[in-house]
Amino acid sequence: MARKILITGAEGQLGKALQIGLSGKFNILSTAKNSTKLANNRRNVQKLDITNQDNTATLLGSFQPDIIINCAAYTDVDGSELNKELAHQVNVEGLRNLIQLSEVNTHIIQISSDYVFDGSNGPYSEDDHTFPVNYYGKTKLEAENVLRGTRRKWSIFRPNVLYSSDLFCKGNFFAWVYKSLLKKQAISVVADQISNPTLSNHFVNAIFQAIIMDYEGILHIGSDDYISRYEFAIEIAKVFGFDLGLISKIDTDSLSRKLNSYIAERPLHSGLLIGKLEEELNSLSYSTNYNLKLLKRELNFK
Repeated sequence: MARKILITGAEGQLGKALQIGLSGKFNILSTAKNSTKLANNRRNVQKLDITNQDNTATLLGSFQPDIIINCAAYTDVDGSELNKELAHQVNVEGLRNLIQLSEVNTHIIQISSDYVFDGSNGPYSEDDHTFPVNYYGKTKLEAENVLRGTRRKWSIFRPNVLYSSDLFCKGNFFAWVYKSLLKKQAISVVADQISNPTLSNHFVNAIFQAIIMDYEGILHIGSDDYISRYEFAIEIAKVFGFDLGLISKIDTDSLSRKLNSYIAERPLHSGLLIGKLEEELNSLSYSTNYNLKLLKRELNFK
């Protein structure tokens, strides 16, 4: 009998990719909070607000999942500084509800972030000291600690700069660059924030491996190269044949002065070491250039 998997946050980039990638392999129940989106969604997605204990208890009691993949999160980094209670409620208390209201043998897979690090000396290993520099990162770290403090079966994945072919998903850096350059709009991109961006399809494959191997622990995921957001944008332009002249550099300090909404401190020299992922799950990582060429084929871009 196929294992039952509950996906929270199924309307986000990773949640959507998981529904596609795990479909047919497991008994999947996809859930999301936003009822407006669900009304226009042809996929079988049920409403779930993980911050609502009654709603969560009812759904968990009915479905009784073997595995919960918690993609639900308040991911607005700047918004988290202004709405700390909301960020904490979703990112920490929501996970706590899933832990407390699910069966004790349920395997919980938590999606965390590279923002648990301060970005002073990346790339980071899974064992490096965590020290978030913004409130969003603090909530993600607190959620990790809540899960690690239980006697439950758990896995934690830390991605960075998640991207996909979903051109309409909020927070997709690739989509912003792609659509801007396609319209021949000039963009300014920070050149001092370093990461190794995470392709959503690669992430799904790693989660699938973790499930079938019953993996427990913390794993980092990303590409095998470390690049700035500016270099990432340049790579997108090269792969898709866009005008490189539309892309200009800007540093984080200048951007924060230019945009009043850009208020949260960012980890600059971040990035995640991915050797453990490759060793433990036998999950190969690829260059950003290679991953972008996969997206080009996926989008059927000529």
